[in-house]
Formats: sequence, C-alpha cells, structure tokens
Amino acid sequence: MLPIIKITNLDKYFGRLQVLKSVTLEIFPQEVVCIIGRSGAGKSTLLRCINYLEEPSFGDIEVDGCCISAGKKGKERRELIHEIRLRTGMVFQEFNLFPHLTVLENVMEGPLTVKKMDRASAQKIAEMNLDRVGLLGKKNEYPSRVSGGQKQRVAIARALAMEPKVMLFDEPTSALDPELIGEVLSVMKTLAREGTTMLVVTHEIEFACDVANRVIVIHDGEIVEQGAPADLLNHPRSEHTVALLERYRVGKSPQLEA
Repeated sequence: MLPIIKITNLDKYFGRLQVLKSVTLEIFPQEVVCIIGRSGAGKSTLLRCINYLEEPSFGDIEVDGCCISAGKKGKERRELIHEIRLRTGMVFQEFNLFPHLTVLENVMEGPLTVKKMDRASAQKIAEMNLDRVGLLGKKNEYPSRVSGGQKQRVAIARALAMEPKVMLFDEPTSALDPELIGEVLSVMKTLAREGTTMLVVTHEIEFACDVANRVIVIHDGEIVEQGAPADLLNHPRSEHTVALLERYRVGKSPQLEA
C-alpha cells in the first residue's frame, strides 16, 4: 500500500530558529496517527506545513500523489498547493467559523466558493455532514448561539464537506471546557471507525490509546519515537517519551501537555 502522505527531510525555520529538523514521515490510507509532545516541539508547525499554511524551508511533501519540493516557485507550484489543500481537511484549535453565517452556511461555504458547486448540491452535502456530527438540528443557528463543542463539530463538518482524502486535527479540544471535550472526541472516534485517514496533534492521551494506529513523539523539532500506542506508552525507548509520559502519570488531568 502506498502512503497517502509522504514527508521527506522536512526542515522549517522561523528566522534563525529551526522548528522542524529533517522530519521524514509516511501516513497510510485509513490510518489514524496521533502526534504528542511538549509545547513548542513543532507539532502544529508540521501539520501546517503539510497543507502549506506554513512554507517549508527544505524537503518534499506529497499528499495523494501531489508532490511539492520546498523552494519551488511558479504557477505549477500554486496549482499543486491548491490540489493539496483540496485533499486535506484542517480542523484548528480555534473554530474559525464565520460569525455572520449560519451553521449551515459555514459548512456550505467551501463547496460553494472552492468547488463551485451549485447551491442545492452544496446544501445537500452540508446537511449530510452536519448530520454526521449530530448537529443537523442546529443548521439555522449562528455560531454565537452554539456551545464551544458544537462549534468544533461544525468545524469538523465544514472540513468533511470538502470530501478530503486526509483530515488534519491541530489540538481540536484544547480550546474547550473539559465537559465539552467528550462530544468532539466522540465524533473523531466515529470518523476513525469509518476509515477516515487522520493525523491528529493532541494532548488527549486516552484518545490516542483508544483510536490511534500509531503514536508519534516529537521533541525539539524531531521525531524521537513512534509505534503502536500500547508499545510506545508501555515500553518507551526515548528518554523524552519517558519524561513526557511521567508528566502524564503524575498529573491530575488525564492529558499530556501539548
């Protein structure tokens, strides 16, 4: 089976600060991969490089057959970035919903403006995906009238409406109150059971244990360890993983620091 995401020798600098260091990674279709690590390790930057929300400094990124080498310029590159973004759905820490649009209109926006669908088709897709996340009954509400957990579920429906090949989640529960986290994780677990390919930056270690096929540990911009959740969490090899898991075990919250 060929990987759906292939990252080769990826470096990312912000000025003189190197945030990612020769990251090489493959993600396979229907795989759920969780990325953990301390704050500032480079987890979110890695996700943002995949769909070119951040410009990689060096290396190659390939998504579903579309490959871009860092530094490449011109019309072909812009077209490839557009194709990669069509293939990747992104869910952010903050919900980034349009406050002046209803829940339904938020989910319809991508199919209408990016895919140039007719309104009836876009509405059908939007309603189907709102139903998937349990929010069809809220379709006529505005974002200000729904909870944080519901906002994030709308954001997931919005990403799904573009029919991506891969879903990228950047700490999707970090902005939520504890009592709202479960409803978002429940939707993500359902997507995993449906075979959705997911790359998830998370501090929810229990979610990683329950759902992930693989857990990746990033420290100081490098992948220091990866493996099946049970193997990695019960028999960590890297001192950085050991220290990270120890913080989890001694803490009162069932979360790793992200």
